[in-house]
Amino acid sequence: MKHPFAPDKILAHKTRVSQWLKRGVSRPITFELDVTNRCNSNCPACFGFYPALDSSRMKLSDIQSVLSQIRAAGGKAVTFTGGGEPTVHPDLAQALRFARACGLDTALITNGLRLDSGLAAAVLETCIWTRISLDAASPAVFKATHGLGAAAWKRTLANITALTRLKRKTGSACTIGIGFLTSPDTAHDIVPFAALGRTLGVDYAQYRPFLRLHGGKDPDYSSARVAAAITGAEKTYATTDYRILNSAHKYGLIARGELARNYGKCYGHNFAAVICADMKMYVCCHMRGISSYSIGDLKKNSLAEIWTSAKRAKTITFINLKRCPPLCRCDSFNRILWMLKNGTRPALKWPESGPGWQHRNFI
Repeated sequence: MKHPFAPDKILAHKTRVSQWLKRGVSRPITFELDVTNRCNSNCPACFGFYPALDSSRMKLSDIQSVLSQIRAAGGKAVTFTGGGEPTVHPDLAQALRFARACGLDTALITNGLRLDSGLAAAVLETCIWTRISLDAASPAVFKATHGLGAAAWKRTLANITALTRLKRKTGSACTIGIGFLTSPDTAHDIVPFAALGRTLGVDYAQYRPFLRLHGGKDPDYSSARVAAAITGAEKTYATTDYRILNSAHKYGLIARGELARNYGKCYGHNFAAVICADMKMYVCCHMRGISSYSIGDLKKNSLAEIWTSAKRAKTITFINLKRCPPLCRCDSFNRILWMLKNGTRPALKWPESGPGWQHRNFI
């Protein structure tokens, strides 16, 4: 079985891709949902921050309406993420349960600070997977990446430990992981992070390169220390029950100096959608809060209306790939879609079931 972050999972959705090839549009498969812009962390390089974002928080009734519309629009999966920190929303547990009741595959990305016993039970009951953005193996690096002190570090680790114990007790099938955004400045914590994950009892530790904001300055992607440390972490700590995962396709492009895109248009936005806490939809997660990339407002129009609107059709023509971060959210399936669209990849002849993609509806 491929790991849950396989770059070719778009191929698990032959019907949607075939429809897009014929019509030029597709119903989205995966939705990212920000239920709040509020956060209890203080990350110096926050990925969710833009000057236009405020402290918006969806009402539970609005969340339920959005989830119902996602399902009606053909959505298959929803990730509760940010934006802000989803666990600070007082109705998150109810929202998770409603998502599952709608028939949506459900997941949560969290910093873990508010993952107390009541919420942990809801997560294990409803989510196919959850990932805690830890980004450190020590209080010092946690302070550098999350802007919080030792007390928050200890509380986060305690919450993760309690979550994994509750999973074993209840027999939940929810996959629990911890995430680390890599950079040369934190490379020394990469191997210890793998050791920490095994101690905490999670199912996997995942490494991904830290990306810049839309229109920002590229960080240093080139550190050989990062790649070597990830390899060392996997060799030393991976077991049959504990996986060391990384965005190998992205690190491979970095190693080969191939950060430049080999495609001329973004097609990925046809398959992955973003809904923010102010009820506005954006082209992709990298464009949260950038008004020129808003495709519509769910306070004014339905999801179905927005998706087929002239505004969305016009907005996607504004996409400037030069301002988008390399190795972006849609990069891996953009590379595949570009080849399919231009006839440089064979036609869609793989089985509908795919070659064993894990969490296939989360592309």
